Amino acid sequence: MRKILIVGAGQSGLQLALGLQSNGYEVTLMSNRTADEIRTGRVMSTQCMFHTALQHERDLQLNFWESQAPRIEGVGVSVAGPDSSRVVDWVGKLDGYAQSVDQRVKMAGWMETFAQRGGQLVIHGAAVSDLDYFSRTYDLVMVSAGKGELVSMFGRDASRSPFDTPQRALAVAYVHGLGPRPEHPEFDAVRCNLVPGVGELFIMPTLTTSGRADILFWEGVPGGPLDAFQGIKDPAEHLAKTLELMEKFTPWEYARATKVE
Repeated sequence: MRKILIVGAGQSGLQLALGLQSNGYEVTLMSNRTADEIRTGRVMSTQCMFHTALQHERDLQLNFWESQAPRIEGVGVSVAGPDSSRVVDWVGKLDGYAQSVDQRVKMAGWMETFAQRGGQLVIHGAAVSDLDYFSRTYDLVMVSAGKGELVSMFGRDASRSPFDTPQRALAVAYVHGLGPRPEHPEFDAVRCNLVPGVGELFIMPTLTTSGRADILFWEGVPGGPLDAFQGIKDPAEHLAKTLELMEKFTPWEYARATKVE
């Protein structure tokens, strides 16, 4: 049996580890945090997985939250005019529904499943100095991490991206209490609100640690009016700033947010 080490316990690393494990490989998974630390930690990301990606999870029998997560049946786009009115608005239905599951829920659950199925879980922040040991101990080492010392070994491929600096400043809030969407109350959708020259507001339903919620995700042009969250660490202050920007730039979305928390 080949011995495989996977460094990184995110969406790709865990799915790979569980898939190899189900096919009889001896897998060690290395994470810099425990499942409990992930589950009770800060929000890690926004995410929406569409039919093809969800099917991969079904094929591996890892779709543990499919019956609980909201079914996202459409994708919509709105565009703000110079006076913050909505000058474009449309929504299209998906052939197969999408879903969003908070990565704190999914990563913690998958990590515990991996260990319960006999996988070797190592809580350790991998460093470049570990590589010699890894290469002698395992037949194959795969790095599936998004940041950290090991990741710094993999340089940016300029042929795959024209950018060498971030093109958006990001800020995300998971909220309860968002009002119903009047445009299509009969189904959920991911909505992208475009504010030309300023940035975008994505809104999507999700399953989080406290149940059904909605994600409010600002992507601001660096240095612009949405690039306003530096130094904010208090959740209430963060939400207040999110709502303030929604009221100014996407008032049709702010109208649904009078009871969020």
